[in-house]
Amino acid sequence: MPQSWNIPERRAEMPERHESRRSLAIRAGVLLGIWLLFSGHYDVFHVSAGVLSVVFVLVLNRALFRIRLYPGDVHREFRVVRAIGYGIWLVKEIVAAAVQVARIVLSPRMPVDPSLLEFHADLPNAGAQTILANSITLTPGTVTVDVDRGVFLVHALTDASATSLVEGVMPARVARLYAGDETGEVSGVAMHRSVEDREG
Repeated sequence: MPQSWNIPERRAEMPERHESRRSLAIRAGVLLGIWLLFSGHYDVFHVSAGVLSVVFVLVLNRALFRIRLYPGDVHREFRVVRAIGYGIWLVKEIVAAAVQVARIVLSPRMPVDPSLLEFHADLPNAGAQTILANSITLTPGTVTVDVDRGVFLVHALTDASATSLVEGVMPARVARLYAGDETGEVSGVAMHRSVEDREG
């Protein structure tokens, strides 16, 4: 990572990881709803089995909220309702990007200008970084190559694909999935035309 990048440091004192009752109740409701949807049975036995399964999964997952993958990895409440809106928005972006890539591939001139884009995104934790990395990879024309403590290395098929990431729309939307003051702001942008160019 270039030393000139101005990446804000996290606070030395990090709040304890915890999950609010509201967030826990929403997750339990979503899991139970999925169970009932795929089960197709609503008698006492199947509903009870579903409730027990949900409780079991929630107990197992509690440990995940105490794991810090790196210094500054803090827990933020995940906003499930906003996640639904984000999913809808992401599908639209995937379709739009797929059309754009199809036009490039079908064009006789093949206006492909690949590059490696490196940037830092102001996100609260590893979970948010994972969501952004997967969203980038799911969007045709861009692939996440590496993520290291908020620094992303992305392969972009065209300059237009790279520009959309630099503008920070997707990182900002991911940041809003979590309660906190992180904005998803993109900084320390560097573009390389090849691996040799990056290493040099």
